[in-house]
Amino acid sequence: MNLNDTDLEFLMQLYDKALSHIADKSKSDWAEDFVLSLADYGVNVADNAKEIGEHDEYLDEAVELFLEHNEEEESWVDEEDDWDE
Repeated sequence: MNLNDTDLEFLMQLYDKALSHIADKSKSDWAEDFVLSLADYGVNVADNAKEIGEHDEYLDEAVELFLEHNEEEESWVDEEDDWDE
């Protein structure tokens, strides 16, 4: 799912509201959970990575981790496909 500017702005406002209630030591975990939740609900994180990552440093790190993990997963799946040949 691609987000329009209004959708993304709304989600970032929700993120910020919750972030203000989270201890500093847990903010990275919250950002990672937030990005995973976006993906679970069908948001194409890769297509929206720039906008999400630019919001704050925690989201930037979380998006990078998410994309790295998905790239590794896709690579593993591609290798599995080669075995079928």
